[in-house]
Amino acid sequence: MKVEELFKKAEKFFNLDKKTQEKKEKKREKIESLLEKKIASCKEKIKEAESKKKKEELIKKLDILLSLQEKI
Repeated sequence: MKVEELFKKAEKFFNLDKKTQEKKEKKREKIESLLEKKIASCKEKIKEAESKKKKEELIKKLDILLSLQEKI
């Protein structure tokens, strides 16, 4: 086996391949933007909610979304 082939296999194994890195970065950016939109929407719903129970449920959902955003 040629040295070049070994390097290509090693890059793929360790996820150093530029194409896969770019794909992962794009997916990450897309998820981050979707989370930001969902968080903003949840905050608006909290402001508009009239019952205390509904606000508490929305706050719990917001906390979960914020923790996901931190992990990403």
